[in-house]
Amino acid sequence: MRDRLTSLRYVVTGHASRQGLARFQEAQLRRLLNHAQERVPFYRARFERVGFEPRAFRGIEDLGTIPLTAKRDLLDQPAEALVARGTDPGRLIVRRTSGASGEPFSIRRTWLEERILTALRRRAHRELGQRATDHVASIALLRPPDPRDRQWLSRGLAALRLYRTTKLSCLDTPVEIATQLEALAADVVLGFPAVLARVADAILDSGLRVRPRLVLIGGEVATAPMRERMREALGTPVLETYGAHEFNLVASECRATGDLHVSPGVILEILRDGRPVAPGETGEVVATNLHAFAMPFIRYRLADVATQGLPGCPCGRGLPTIRNVHGRMLDYFTLPGGRPVHPYAIILPILGQAPWIRQYRLVQEHEARVVLEAVVRREPEAAELQAFIALGLERLGAGVEFLVRIVAELPLEASGKFRAARSLVRSRYDERPAGRP
Repeated sequence: MRDRLTSLRYVVTGHASRQGLARFQEAQLRRLLNHAQERVPFYRARFERVGFEPRAFRGIEDLGTIPLTAKRDLLDQPAEALVARGTDPGRLIVRRTSGASGEPFSIRRTWLEERILTALRRRAHRELGQRATDHVASIALLRPPDPRDRQWLSRGLAALRLYRTTKLSCLDTPVEIATQLEALAADVVLGFPAVLARVADAILDSGLRVRPRLVLIGGEVATAPMRERMREALGTPVLETYGAHEFNLVASECRATGDLHVSPGVILEILRDGRPVAPGETGEVVATNLHAFAMPFIRYRLADVATQGLPGCPCGRGLPTIRNVHGRMLDYFTLPGGRPVHPYAIILPILGQAPWIRQYRLVQEHEARVVLEAVVRREPEAAELQAFIALGLERLGAGVEFLVRIVAELPLEASGKFRAARSLVRSRYDERPAGRP
């Protein structure tokens, strides 16, 4: 009991021994595995198929005996198969992904699980330099709030001028976002790297003055040229967080080393051919959310690639580390006349009209042509397809062609990653740091 209290204190405050945290994580993982077998039909069937028995699980050394799960294993499952028995799916908070992997997905959590994950993220942000009294400008997708996510706690904190956040839409033009940031004069700016890099261009080109104390980026890969541009325009350190809708926060940058500390709420593995890699080696990211019981994610393949860091960070915090995360990459599309458009502004409003799409990739072949490549659940009817194309043309505006190509599969990039939106006109991800070949 004492070890568990010590470890829980670490989760909340960041103060406990590495051994205490490991004991807590193992105990939490055993609880999760037994819970998943007893109450979650999907995992019970999956465990039985490979002969995995949670009661025989000894500890972290047995992680490799637990079957891996990928998003596509869950996509066509009904909510009743993924949500724990005894939990009313209608009362769970639903977080719908933005489809950065090309496979939009819904995640369900209880109110308490949402609060725990939020607390872990806030603690990581504090370690990066954010203060509870800071005014934060968050540049993200603006979605209507889920009525099941009761916001009384957030409203109460905001009334005390704690954790105040103003949300800006990442679908606005970079100039519009830059203008809003100048007016807000926020202490901290959060956003997608590709968006903030374009905003940085707008700030430098326009002479606007935006001077936050701290910039936190996440949700996409940040290249060295992007970070250099942001630092130049915003005049402040740019620090990285690594997250996923299924986990909220996965890891956050160490200010001493630049590596990423893995969140204590996550057991993270870097695997190659199903086996853990050594420090300094690269593999795919597999993670387990220790605070998701309503809809578990156990040894879940995040479709990202990263390098394994040291077991304990040299900064002394004792958390495992990773580095060089190669995850989601989304290009802006520069349309005729130089108009920049975020791919989400094109695809997200129309995806809901196409339940026949299982996975997609949006490609700008040249300024006046955008192609949606789609793997389908079923062949769309002619009227469905024409209506979908008409919606796409409406989003793109006059003078731009919108095509749909139905394909059998969408191959990965040569890097081993999947890019759900790519511009062949101009890509910030194809730029190289100044002075490098």
